[in-house]
Order: sequence, then C-alpha cells, then structure tokens
Amino acid sequence: MTAENAAGDGATADTPPDRVVAVACEGDDVLALFALDTGEPLGEVPVGSHPVHAKTHGGSTFVATMGERAVTAVDPTGGVVRIETGVLGPSHFAAANGELFVSCTAGDALAVIDPEELALVTRIAVGAEPHEVAVSPDGRRLYAGSRRDGVVDVVDPALHERIGSVDVGGDARVQGVAVGPDGRRGYAVDQRNARVVAFETGGGGALPADPVLGAAAVGTDPYDLVVTGDRAFVPGRADGVVHEFDRDLELVAVHEGFTRPVDLFRVGGEWWVLDAEADRLRSLGGSVVETPAPGLVATRVGDRLVVSHYDDGLISLVDVDGGAIWTAETAAYPFGSVVV
Repeated sequence: MTAENAAGDGATADTPPDRVVAVACEGDDVLALFALDTGEPLGEVPVGSHPVHAKTHGGSTFVATMGERAVTAVDPTGGVVRIETGVLGPSHFAAANGELFVSCTAGDALAVIDPEELALVTRIAVGAEPHEVAVSPDGRRLYAGSRRDGVVDVVDPALHERIGSVDVGGDARVQGVAVGPDGRRGYAVDQRNARVVAFETGGGGALPADPVLGAAAVGTDPYDLVVTGDRAFVPGRADGVVHEFDRDLELVAVHEGFTRPVDLFRVGGEWWVLDAEADRLRSLGGSVVETPAPGLVATRVGDRLVVSHYDDGLISLVDVDGGAIWTAETAAYPFGSVVV
C-alpha cells in the first residue's frame, strides 16, 4: 500500500515507505496504516465491523471482520473489495492450496476464499464456534478448533472437506491449535479445563482411530500456545505463568513472574513473553524490555516486534535490545497486524 492511495483522506507522499504496518482496529472498524521504519501515520481504510485479524496474500491485505458476514480485501492502491462469506463472525485466517480459509465463529464453518478472484469458493461445515486454524507443514491438512463441541476438526483443503475430528473432551473449549514442524503431532489448548492435549495428525493420510496421545495441566485461562520441534509453551493468563513441555507433554519448567501472559516470541536467542497487563516484555531467562503500555498482540518483524497496545490505542515497534523504536496513536482497540 502507498501512503497516497491507501490513506483514503487525500494524504500524499513523494516517496512511499518501503514497508507498511497495517493494524486492524476493532473499535473503529478501520485498518490503520503506519510506516514501518518511522511509525508515521499513513491513513486509515474502512473495512467493516469489528476487524480483528489480517493476512497478506498476492499483494492484497485480507481483514477478518467479526461483526460482518464478509471478509474485506484491501489492494495495494487502497481499493476495498467486500467478499461475502454468508455466515457471521470471520475471525482467523489460514492459507493452503492457494486459497484462504477463514474461521467463521458464529457460522460454524470455514469460508474458503479465492485470493486472486476475491470471491467465496465454498464453506466447509466444522464444529461449533471455530476459532484458530493450524496448517500442516506440507499444506495438506487444516486443523480447526471448536470452542463449543470439544473437538479439533481435520480438513482436506484440496477437497474442501472435513475428513475427521479429534475429540479433545466433551466439555472442552478449544482455543489455540498448533502442529509440530514434522507434521506428525498436533496440540490443542482446552481453555475451560486448563490443559493442553497432544494428538497424532496422521500426516497427510487418515487420522488414527484414537489420535489423542495425552494431556497435561497448565495455568488457568490458557488461550494460545507456541510449538517448536521439541517444545510446547502454554501461557496461563489468569495465573501469570508459562508452562514449558517437551514434545511428549512432559513438564520441563513452570515460568513464573508474569501478570497476564498471552504470547511468546523467539527473538535474539531468547523467548520473550508478551504480557497483557504489564508495560514490558520479559524473557523466560529474566531479561526485561520496557514498552509504552501493555501489549495484547504482536507481530514479529525480523528481530523486532510490532506490538498492539489494545486498551491504550497505541502501536509500537520494539527492539529487544533497546526498547521502543517508535510509538504511534491508533484508532480504538488495535488488534492483529501485518507488515506489507
């Protein structure tokens, strides 16, 4: 996007910035734009009700608007196209097989979007209130967590079909879902029962008859998780702890001293924890970097983080060695961001 065309308010610039931060502002129904290197405001693009997450594909930025029955696509010139999903609550994106899949929380479906034609391809029925969607490393399977049915649905993106499900537990509320880098093992966060569940994925083949491998307790009110080749990290938001497991869910450590941890990022050789109620980043090793305000969501850009300070209406670019490089005011409730 260029400053001239994407601003939407007549603003111009002699030289467009090399890269732009685009952040969905849930409270004002806009995609706010900033120069990545300086934080200079470049304007706002109206995108529809309650935008929460964004994803880039083929030069366009796609915005999930939870208050709509549509996804909004913003092209590099600032042009806006509304793509009807037919069901309410677009939330999280995943890309596979050259298409975009967006969970529609109130529609119990994944909407399949053609990112070139900017059109709805189909909808795939999944468990009630689908939330996060994970993609296998080879792109042959999608895994969508249901917040009401206690399952992780397995979807074939080429066939546009749900081909099975993992029963996490009848009363489970599945939030975060992740697949290990070898594609053979998946993980699901059960928010209601404060646990993480490991399951076999079957690779690109059939799901095993009994795919659940085991479960482990985590801190209260878990929401998301981060998985590597040999570790799984789960923040417990209400307890201020981060549980660290090996790939078999054997406990490695419980990291304490946080207020409301929400996410982790590997930067500069350390794991840094984003805390929704503390104006700092703190690593699992104890290093601290001050931030302008508590951060709810962050996007990694090289060795830096673009942090959305949701309650404070701010966004910042943070270097773990030197703190905030810049801070800018946004429209209300900045949430998910992308860099284009």
